[in-house]
Amino acid sequence: MSKSRRQFLEASLAACLSASFPVSQVLALNLLSEDEREQEMAKRSAALHILRLASPYPADQSDFIPHMHQVFKKNVESMTRGKIYVDVHHSGALGSGRELMAAVTRGHVEAALISVSNLSRALPVLDILNIPFWASSNRAFLNLICSPQWQSLVIKPISEQGKLNILMHHLVGGRTLTSTKQFNRLINLPEKLKGVVLRVPASMVLSHFYSMTSANVIDVPWAQVAKMARTKHIEVIDPSVIGLFAGPDLLKNEIGQVALLESVPDAWVTVANQHWLDSLPLRLKGEIEDASKQTFHTHIAQIEQLQKRCERELMALGAKLHPLSVDEKREWQLKFGHHNAQWNKVKRELLGSTRAFQQLVNATEKEFTQ
Repeated sequence: MSKSRRQFLEASLAACLSASFPVSQVLALNLLSEDEREQEMAKRSAALHILRLASPYPADQSDFIPHMHQVFKKNVESMTRGKIYVDVHHSGALGSGRELMAAVTRGHVEAALISVSNLSRALPVLDILNIPFWASSNRAFLNLICSPQWQSLVIKPISEQGKLNILMHHLVGGRTLTSTKQFNRLINLPEKLKGVVLRVPASMVLSHFYSMTSANVIDVPWAQVAKMARTKHIEVIDPSVIGLFAGPDLLKNEIGQVALLESVPDAWVTVANQHWLDSLPLRLKGEIEDASKQTFHTHIAQIEQLQKRCERELMALGAKLHPLSVDEKREWQLKFGHHNAQWNKVKRELLGSTRAFQQLVNATEKEFTQ
């Protein structure tokens, strides 16, 4: 490296630190090649706006985890002609789960990648996805989120709240019932949950679902799940296969028996702070939305391959994956499925009517085409 270039980079990094530039991002720049660091610093300096994207997932795991960090960054910066620089804070550098929900809602970051369950406290209507057995497969979920019914019954009310804007949905697969390596029992039937300590995410609807079973349900923050599994404080968790692989603190090493229940979609969303988005010129706002759509189309073309990689990796670590039989699945559906009258109150609270919910169910059956 020439003396002048080294001095330039050292000065740039020093300027980052003096400008309260997050240490995590300075370290990330240090991991880039010399040319890449120069390019990133130049792009950031030339941009008119900075979009900080916070994510709990490591950027270098894009072959397994559908976070789409770099694709989104490239698309936004390209479509806005460099006027917006996307500053990715990955690997939970700015928190995870409920911490990210609070950060993006309060405008501490401009955008974040969050699970629907963690976001449901801020955007309750999204919790409708956590009523069991109607939109859990990737195909049904894709049909749903691309439908006009989803736009009118869910996205429009969210937009009218003025808090957050959903830039894109992420397909992650259906939720499982997974025993920890310490517990290591197959939960393929409802009675197998009797007395079991089951961790639930921050979703009122999922909590209601699991409270209908005979499990001992506890709410544990996502960042603490691996530790609680290692210390035998929890016995069963419910993420999708991708979620199990991607979980923080090497959760993938704590997986025992995975029952592929596909109860509800383990959905993620990339959301932006609505106030920040509305402060942009209309053209830039539209270009961010277009970049998000392009990123989404890339995402859905990759998701099946990513799921298979996660399955192989979990099995290589000793996990055992079990598809449910038709009879086993039917027993879960009969006891807890969306058609049960016990869900009518939830449907009315979240959507205003049971009829609106049925419109969403119908939307899952109309094939999405690009």
